[in-house]
Amino acid sequence: MNMSELNDWIFSRKGNVERDILKDGREQHVRLRPRDKEEMRILDELCIRRWKKAEQEGKIKYLNERVWYYEFD
Repeated sequence: MNMSELNDWIFSRKGNVERDILKDGREQHVRLRPRDKEEMRILDELCIRRWKKAEQEGKIKYLNERVWYYEFD
């Protein structure tokens, strides 16, 4: 197989691969039951701790009162 045949093969499969990637990304779990109060409290605490840790590590930059920059890993 030479480079032009390889490029033709890749180009012929590109649409199917992109469609499969998009389809897989849409299949998300739908939550059927509401969260109980204890679960919400725990999740809130985890989010607050993660935010404070990111602030300490310098990953959050406050650009102004309503705009922030958060550097994701």
